[in-house]
Amino acid sequence: MRPIVVVSASKGITDLLLDVAKGRKEVLKEIENRYTSIAREIGSFKLVKRIEEELDKLRRVAEGVGIADSVLTDYILSYGEKISKIIMVQALELNDIRAFELNATDIIVTNNTHGDAVIDYPATAIALEKVYSVIKNHSYVPVIEGFIGRSFEGEVTTIGRGGSDYTATTIASLLKIDKVYLVSDVDGIMTTDPDLVPTARLVKHMSYVEALEASMYGAKGINPKAFDPLVKIYSSNLLIGSWRNIGTMISREISRDFIGPKVIMLKDAGDYAYIAIVGEGVSSAKFVRDLLDTVVKLGIDIKGIQAHVHRPSIVLFVDKSRGREILKILHKVIFEGDQP
Repeated sequence: MRPIVVVSASKGITDLLLDVAKGRKEVLKEIENRYTSIAREIGSFKLVKRIEEELDKLRRVAEGVGIADSVLTDYILSYGEKISKIIMVQALELNDIRAFELNATDIIVTNNTHGDAVIDYPATAIALEKVYSVIKNHSYVPVIEGFIGRSFEGEVTTIGRGGSDYTATTIASLLKIDKVYLVSDVDGIMTTDPDLVPTARLVKHMSYVEALEASMYGAKGINPKAFDPLVKIYSSNLLIGSWRNIGTMISREISRDFIGPKVIMLKDAGDYAYIAIVGEGVSSAKFVRDLLDTVVKLGIDIKGIQAHVHRPSIVLFVDKSRGREILKILHKVIFEGDQP
């Protein structure tokens, strides 16, 4: 089976487009500079011309409004992915890979909740099958926008920040594709935020449940909505990383060899900070007992503890002023083998 490429907007472009939707038309120049710079770097005059045409359309839309409503905002935001798709197709062609554009608005059908739409799987399956039955026997690589779709009313919708993950897993599930590669500027999911703990490590294997739980506590990696089609339709494996290194694989289930803590995250919670430890088995009586013994030995004062029998996480509430310090200490003990 030929790969299907799902693209996102260039980094920072969605935020700039949101500014446009809020009436700040002057940032259109910054969007133009960023995308035309990429086109010139690729070295294609044809691509520069095509991007300028798309930006002219966007400019005409933006000039005609004050502050956009939710429907128009989604339409404006869609230009980030549209232009990325054009760039990707041209880049592939210049590397002797035959590619062509698919329009997400022709295939990804959603409800009309603008800004955070939900994909309608049966309607999308019908639209996808019509297209894929034609292209599957050809050697061209299809490229489609992530993040956007269309409602039953025919309006452009967006499916939430990071929604390209959701688009990719939906397409993979409906077509029963075994592997989904989510490529970004990091090598995979880390045991914690490397900006806070430089010794953070790559997590090599996670289950869907662990990855979803980790994302709820702020771990960078994948949009939580992306797991929905994987659970309901078809269980593809997710491989997450950069072009240099695909470091993390997420599967429906993992072997017993990989049971245990995967991620530790720090977040503010009102008057306190909380430290969440995520991984299958961490809410067991033994792990909780061992963790509390460790906390006592290290002289860490905890304000409370929260664990759920049916969720792979445990949360410690600590003094906000010591949050980072405690995070580093517990990371060393749990992931680096330091003894308390």
